[in-house]
Amino acid sequence: MLRVLRLGGAVLVVLAGLLILAGIFPWASRTLRQSLTMRWTRALLAALGIRVCVSGDLPQMVGGVMFAANHLSWLDPFLVLAQCPAHFVAKSEVRGWPVLGWLAAQSGTLFIERERRRDAGRISALFTELLHAGDNVALFPESTTGDGSALNPFKPALLQAACASNSHLCPVAIRYVDQAGHPHRAPVWVGDMTFAESILRITAARGITAELTFCPCITGAHQTRRELALQAQTAIASVLSLPVRRTPPETPACPPDAAP
Repeated sequence: MLRVLRLGGAVLVVLAGLLILAGIFPWASRTLRQSLTMRWTRALLAALGIRVCVSGDLPQMVGGVMFAANHLSWLDPFLVLAQCPAHFVAKSEVRGWPVLGWLAAQSGTLFIERERRRDAGRISALFTELLHAGDNVALFPESTTGDGSALNPFKPALLQAACASNSHLCPVAIRYVDQAGHPHRAPVWVGDMTFAESILRITAARGITAELTFCPCITGAHQTRRELALQAQTAIASVLSLPVRRTPPETPACPPDAAP
């Protein structure tokens, strides 16, 4: 019964989102669009039974900010969007998701084709333009979801936009816990699990709290993308008390627009 109620609530929220995008967004101001997106996202998380606990300070500087978070679940972008407006980058497969893919595209998500080596350069250039225009952008430098036992090394390619625009980078630490404060497995989306399987697990689970920690900002000026990646990775690993998995380092010859 809990799953049925939550699924029903989520469907109603999604339908409301479709109406907002079709009936209000085309004529809405930027501020109104951002406000509606945040409210809709919070409503969706509430419908799914996700309690959100936020710590740290949201960036207050003038101009665009880049948010970089660890990645556990398809819920992660909604957690960030519920607190602040941002243009996310997502894998191109998300665009094909029923309804949610269209919602993501209409709300400003950028889609990257990870199999195309140079597509990261295109996204980085778009991010740079958005940051120069004063818009926030957000990404998951791990480039894949993890199981929460360790961080995957942060890939620096898209962080080039923060360097190129002299913007600030805000690391965001995400984890899901149960009522006892232990890691909650239901939201974690790894391996061959389908989206349908994931949402069924989430809607049947009890006591999911998403903890969101905004770390102090790092300036992108006079730094390399690799330096930014290491600093963001260190900050998030420290908050979550997690090790970082070891992988072969990026070679010096790797071009600036290499895929993440």
